[in-house]
Amino acid sequence: MSGRDRDLPPIPRDLEASVRALRSMNPSDALVERALSKLPERPECPAATGGARSQRASCPWGWRALLAAPALAALAIAVVVAGDRGATSPAIERSEERAIALPEKGDAWMHLDLWTDRHADEPAVVHLEVPEHVRVRLPDGDGGALEQHCQKQRCSHWLTRYRGDAPLSVAVAQPGRYEIHVRHESNEARVRERFLLIAARD
Repeated sequence: MSGRDRDLPPIPRDLEASVRALRSMNPSDALVERALSKLPERPECPAATGGARSQRASCPWGWRALLAAPALAALAIAVVVAGDRGATSPAIERSEERAIALPEKGDAWMHLDLWTDRHADEPAVVHLEVPEHVRVRLPDGDGGALEQHCQKQRCSHWLTRYRGDAPLSVAVAQPGRYEIHVRHESNEARVRERFLLIAARD
């Protein structure tokens, strides 16, 4: 042990016990088989001419696969867990197209009928993305509304919505096609909605 090692503080007992427990864990046979199935096909080994040692040197895939098996099995566990989490909350997707009759002057306002009922009583985090020239009314946190006008190619807004909140409103003043994307997520559901507004003036 070097002098520098002696200067280091001792490892806490609970951390040391956790490390020993982690080292003693072994992946299940099923995960090992799944991990090994992802390895490339083993090339054909030439006939051995120098005994067991020459066989190991000429065909290294066998022992390399055994060494890699624990790491691959751990990776397989992570993939399975991540996949299971995603499967519990599949994304709901929908699209809606609306025609808007523009007045001679001013903006034409409309509500976005979001599927927030999918979240039950859970608060939902909402990501609203609107194109240029679209106005948005957002809650200001004091019971009122805050109006914002998008003056660049795309504008993003983040907010938290609760059950019973007033609907989100958007407005346009010029003829054209406006594509609005809304994504809202909670512990109950993940919803992605697309609104295509076609504005025209009679």
